[in-house]
Amino acid sequence: MNSRFKFIIPLLFLLVLSSCKLQQKAKRKDLKVNKTEYLLQQLDMNEFQFEHLSLKAGVQLYQEGKKTPFKANIRIRKDSLIWVSITPALGIEIARVMITRDSIKVMNRIDRNYFIGDYDYINNRFNLELEFQTIQAILIGNAIDFEHDEKVTLSIDKDRYYLGNLKKRKVKNAEQKPERIEKQKEEVVSLWIDQSTFKVSNFIFSDLTANRFLTGEYEKFIGVENQSLPSILNFDFQSEKPATVNLQYSKVSLEGPLKFSFNISSKYEQVFY
Repeated sequence: MNSRFKFIIPLLFLLVLSSCKLQQKAKRKDLKVNKTEYLLQQLDMNEFQFEHLSLKAGVQLYQEGKKTPFKANIRIRKDSLIWVSITPALGIEIARVMITRDSIKVMNRIDRNYFIGDYDYINNRFNLELEFQTIQAILIGNAIDFEHDEKVTLSIDKDRYYLGNLKKRKVKNAEQKPERIEKQKEEVVSLWIDQSTFKVSNFIFSDLTANRFLTGEYEKFIGVENQSLPSILNFDFQSEKPATVNLQYSKVSLEGPLKFSFNISSKYEQVFY
């Protein structure tokens, strides 16, 4: 597959601080009275809900000193299927991707080949355990789930909540000096949450044992049928081959059902990674 298009997947309103120090202290005090369980409930209540979702996006991929712009047509059937069609800024479709809960399919129209496999394709490429639910959440700005029975830490980071299965201080140390972090957790989920909307503004999803990080930032939330969805999404993959991906959604629809065609020509060659 053409290296420019191997990554297709795939994954805000910052409150204005008052100039009055007394008001700042009051806000922090109010934040501290909220318990972790309450905050998790608010995250669930303010998740973007849908059965069918159609998104059109402009995408910028930065990797190995190259910038590759393209457009993406993304369709999602909740909790079951993600379908992506890729086209250059001007032109016909060059690639198509279909992700289910247990499979990954990629069709490359330029090289006339296709790939069919499981999540090992993504996990081996990025050294992160990305499951369907995680990819779906990342694309729409919902919170990445914590493991059941996992201890979650709540703290305050300026004007936002911090929720994570590793303390905020240790996460920041890991970003700045990963060699000093205690390798006690394989998978780390860190969320920064807006205090008024209970929407995720930033996240870190990482494997500290392999020093792999996926960071995300959500900006410019828009209203979609009385819900809030980020229209600008910025992702950074820190791995052996770092990459930055910027998406901007230009059209959003909740109408369904949607078509998810994925017909592979008999003339296409199957490839393996």
